[in-house]
Amino acid sequence: MKTEPSRVLVTHSDHGTALMPDGLLSHFYFNRSLERPLAGDWIELDESNRLTAICPRTNTFGRGDHKGRFKPTAANIDQLLIVIAPEPEPSLDLMTRYLAMAEQQHIQPIFVLNKTDLGIPDSAPFDYLEDLKSLGYSAIETNTKDEASLKTLAEQIKDQTSILAGQSGVGKSSILNRLIPSVQSLIGQLSQATGKGKHTTTTTRLYPLPQGGYLVDSPGVWEYGLWQIPIADLAASFVEFRPFLGQCRFRDCTHDHEPGCALIEAAALGQIKASRLDAWRRLLAEQARYHKLDHHQGKGSPLA
Repeated sequence: MKTEPSRVLVTHSDHGTALMPDGLLSHFYFNRSLERPLAGDWIELDESNRLTAICPRTNTFGRGDHKGRFKPTAANIDQLLIVIAPEPEPSLDLMTRYLAMAEQQHIQPIFVLNKTDLGIPDSAPFDYLEDLKSLGYSAIETNTKDEASLKTLAEQIKDQTSILAGQSGVGKSSILNRLIPSVQSLIGQLSQATGKGKHTTTTTRLYPLPQGGYLVDSPGVWEYGLWQIPIADLAASFVEFRPFLGQCRFRDCTHDHEPGCALIEAAALGQIKASRLDAWRRLLAEQARYHKLDHHQGKGSPLA
């Protein structure tokens, strides 16, 4: 008789911990020659608690390594909570990369502007948020000392699988502790699976939420990099670019400098914000390292 699948909370080496259908935690094991399950995966186990199958994923959250290869860290994510704060000052390019990742993997991105008690600067890159809001992206202001702001965030993530992401020091751990009061106890239990100290910040973990749903805590980063992405797909990650794609004079247009580029013309007419076209060009330059694309010479990506 086929049993209901379990949800992976954390994995390490050849073992991990899953939340069983009855609500209990259970250690499980898997063959290291097989695909490694990720936090958020739905899995099937046999009577010996060995992995027999990973259920099909709706999406995969991850990042690119220095060679532009995709490294997955979590699966089946509904919402990407991009946490930024006045201190440390957020990287505009990091924000852009997270948005591109979310659009690529069909994850809803939401900015969480934390530490609002420090005051929100009206300069870059915070004014960039206004450009993003005009495109339909939402932002929630939080302060871990303000119960009302945390309640708003808690309602947003109810019955969803959300992942916290952002630079080190933006307050992700403080948010996690306030949203899940029992998280320290859970961390202690899950550390038995990782074989690492309970204070480690290098492991991606999924936690059940008291109000329903799950919250994934990913390690803090100083920089978040994308992977090799076909130029056409990357351009489609910019939601306001989509109406103009396919209208350029050249089929392999990189939307950087080419004559007859529909995106450049749209930016000149104010239909695309200059800040976003600038962000695109910076992403394109990063991708050039992966694709060996000399976009300044107007050569199209071999993967476009």
